[in-house]
Amino acid sequence: MSKLVISLATRGRPERLIDTITKSYANWIHPNTVMDVQLDEDDPTLSQALAMLDDLPGVKDNRILLNVKPREDTLAEKWNRALAIHADVYLVAADDDPYIVPGYDKLILDASKRFPDEIGIVYGHLANLSFTGAVAPTRKFCELMGGIIFPPLFPYWFVDHWTDDVAKIIGRISFANIHTDQSRPGVTQEMREPGWWATFFDAAYLMRRKQAHDIINNKYFECPSWQKNLLLANHPLVEVRSRMINQNVRVQSKQLSQWAGNLPPDDRYMRVKNRAIAMIPILLGNYGMPESEQAMFAKALGYQGPFAGEFWPGMNTLLRTAAE
Repeated sequence: MSKLVISLATRGRPERLIDTITKSYANWIHPNTVMDVQLDEDDPTLSQALAMLDDLPGVKDNRILLNVKPREDTLAEKWNRALAIHADVYLVAADDDPYIVPGYDKLILDASKRFPDEIGIVYGHLANLSFTGAVAPTRKFCELMGGIIFPPLFPYWFVDHWTDDVAKIIGRISFANIHTDQSRPGVTQEMREPGWWATFFDAAYLMRRKQAHDIINNKYFECPSWQKNLLLANHPLVEVRSRMINQNVRVQSKQLSQWAGNLPPDDRYMRVKNRAIAMIPILLGNYGMPESEQAMFAKALGYQGPFAGEFWPGMNTLLRTAAE
C-alpha cells in the first residue's frame, strides 16, 4: 500500500506548531500517512515543544514522529531528513500553514499514481502567482535529483523554485485538489541578501537544465520519443520565467531585507554563502555558459575569479544527477 511522509520543519514557534499539526492530522484518512517533525537540538523552545507534542494523539500512535537533530545550515537539509523513512511520496510542510482539506493525504497519493514510472511532483493549489502552496515529490523523483527533496544550496526560499524548474522542464506535475491555510504565514526566518541569492539561482540555470535533461534521458523515465523531444526543447520557457520572478526579488531586495529585520550575517549564513561562492566558477565555466552571460553574472555576484572550477569535496553529494 502507498505511503506518504510529511516532512514538517519548525523552529521557535511551538504554539503554531501544535495548532498546525493538530489541524493537519485531523484531515488524514490514509492509514499509512506519517509526519516527521523536524526539530533542532539548539532550539530554545525545544523543551516546551516536546512537552506540548507529547499530549497529541498522533505522537502516542507513532504516526507523528519527533526528529530531534543538530540544526543544519540550510532549511532544505532539514526537510531532507524525512528521506530516511522509506515512502512513495514526501510532502513538504512548515509550522505556519496547516493542510486543511479533508483526506488531503489520500488525494496526494492518488495524484502521484498518474505518473507511469513514479517520477514526478504532486502540486496543490497556488499560494501566489508563481508557486504552489503544496509540494510533494515522489521518492523516485528525489532519487533522480541525487537523493534529495530540495537542494541544500540556499539559506531560505529558492529551493522549491529549483525543483519547480526541474519539474516543469520534465513535464511531471500532477495536481491534487488541496491547499493550506495561507492566512497566517510568518516572516521568513534567516532572510538575508535576497537579491544576491536570486542572481545566484539564475546563474545555476544550466545546472538545473542538465539535471532535468538527465532525468528525461534516464532509462527509467517512461515517455514516447516524440514527447521526449518536446520536453528536451521547452527549457527556455521555464528559464526565462524564473529570471522574471527573480527580477522582482532583486527590485524588492531592500524592502524584503527590512521586512525580515535587516539581519546581519552570522556564522551559519556565511558557511552557506561561502559554499555558494565556491560554486560560482563551476556554474559559469563548467556547463557551456555563453561568455556574455559569464561576465554579466560575475559582475552581479561580485565575483572576480576564473570562469571555470573543479568540483570540491562533498559537492557531488549535494548535486548528484541521474547521469552520475
